[in-house]
Amino acid sequence: MSVDIARAWPKLAPSNAVPSGQDRARRWVLAALVAVLILQLPVVFLRAINWDEFYHYSLVVKLAKGTLDLPLQTLYTQPFVWVTALPGAGVDHVILIRIFMLACELVALACIAGMAARFTDRTTGLLCALAYLSASFIFRHGTSFRFDPPAAALLMGSAWLFTSSHMRASRLALAAILAGISTVLTIKTVLYAPVFAGIAWMVWTERGRRRADLVRLAALAVGVVVCAGVVYLLHAASLAAGGGGQAESLFSNAGRSMFTLSDPFGYRRFILWFAISSPLLAIPAFLAPFAIWRSNSATAHKIALTGLWLPLTTLFFYQNTAPYYYVFMMPPVAVAASPLMAVLARRYGAALIAGAMLACAAFVLATEPESTLARQRQIQQEAKRLFPDGVAYFDSCAMLGSFPKANVFMTPWVLSMYRQGIGASMEETMTQRTVPLLLNDDAVLGEAVASEGDVSALLPQDVVALRDTYIPFWGPFWLAGREISGGMGAQTWNVRVPGVYTVREGRVVIDGREFAKGDRVTLARGQHRLSAPQGDARLVWGDRLAVPASVPPQEPYFMPF
Repeated sequence: MSVDIARAWPKLAPSNAVPSGQDRARRWVLAALVAVLILQLPVVFLRAINWDEFYHYSLVVKLAKGTLDLPLQTLYTQPFVWVTALPGAGVDHVILIRIFMLACELVALACIAGMAARFTDRTTGLLCALAYLSASFIFRHGTSFRFDPPAAALLMGSAWLFTSSHMRASRLALAAILAGISTVLTIKTVLYAPVFAGIAWMVWTERGRRRADLVRLAALAVGVVVCAGVVYLLHAASLAAGGGGQAESLFSNAGRSMFTLSDPFGYRRFILWFAISSPLLAIPAFLAPFAIWRSNSATAHKIALTGLWLPLTTLFFYQNTAPYYYVFMMPPVAVAASPLMAVLARRYGAALIAGAMLACAAFVLATEPESTLARQRQIQQEAKRLFPDGVAYFDSCAMLGSFPKANVFMTPWVLSMYRQGIGASMEETMTQRTVPLLLNDDAVLGEAVASEGDVSALLPQDVVALRDTYIPFWGPFWLAGREISGGMGAQTWNVRVPGVYTVREGRVVIDGREFAKGDRVTLARGQHRLSAPQGDARLVWGDRLAVPASVPPQEPYFMPF
């Protein structure tokens, strides 16, 4: 195998010297790439909205309303403010934004193909791009509304410009701008540092290691920092002032703990699933270092390719490596796999490998779980009918993006910070805001309000407050209220959600006054005495809110990774 790799290391030939067989192979690979993009379109338009997408959209809404006050990792909100003014539910807006994410994916694919061709040939470059696109995690999440697709596009665009710049000032400046924007977009940009270090060594070596080039490289690094600083200040200046201290503390603490050798959230199990479901990218990627260092390429090329491969190692020390992370991490790795991909293409034929990649993508699409998009749309529409002006609510991921979410984004990472006391508890929030709605869209929240056992993911005081405050209303909607058993005598209820309540069943005595079914009563925060002397009764927040007539959607409300 080592002999084959050494002999098969390809050199990029002029276009007029490409053999007709390679030309046909390249066309087959390009056709397969287009076919996979077509297969991906149902994922763009029909796949249910994911947790992160709901949360990302909610921050776009906050920016549009002038209430977004967190400058960290929210730059992606700026281009999409206009979407919130369009008709339709929030899920429809997210699908529209996915089209932009598809454009970002196309940029990443072009950069993969161009950079891989720099080290091998154009056919192999297209094959590397196809391997990336057809991989299961990228096929499913490559167009999701997260900052991973635009960050990958920005960084790969910067890396491609750097690789082909020949130290021209204009290209270096553009590369610095793209990398600087990505730095503000996500803290994960730092994980691409080996990519740019390897390319810098290669470019400097190829140009004879001149001192003048060291000055240009230093200017590039300074340019990235300056651009990031300017973009950050401009973005921060457009946000609401104050109020973001807790949220910023939450994210900055998460940033400081982003690296660990342990696996607190169990995400490393996805490495095996990725290898099984995407072998035509996973195998060349994991074996890339052997192919790189056994080849007869120049040492500078080997160093650059190794730098491109190193982001793969983040799977073992970076915490948040859920499947969507592969969209961000794998583009440079796909380039690093180009030497082995070239060998495989020569041995088995690029057209055959491309066909196999196309088949893998088709299999991923055919095995997609049932989409829950219609259920998500129904939940959003019914919430808007019930609360036309919106209300504050608790949920896992800001599923009601146009409503003000009152608790943290309940990812394992953020919940771990929340349990350490970073960020407000739900009980504390309820003393400061009126939060009448709990959207039961997560197993943790369901366990908190529909069971009596311990809930390890939540603070004990929050579990007590949720169970004491919310009762079922319709499907996943739980409203502040109280179910009062008849004949049990008076009970004390700590009202955490002030406002108008409606007696929906039975008769209720509140603080000595009796109310019949349909009556309304305004309750302030604090202790109130309740009883139901004539049978079970039910007191629900809101001014005679009409229960939605539609049949509640069945769980689950989300699709698995």
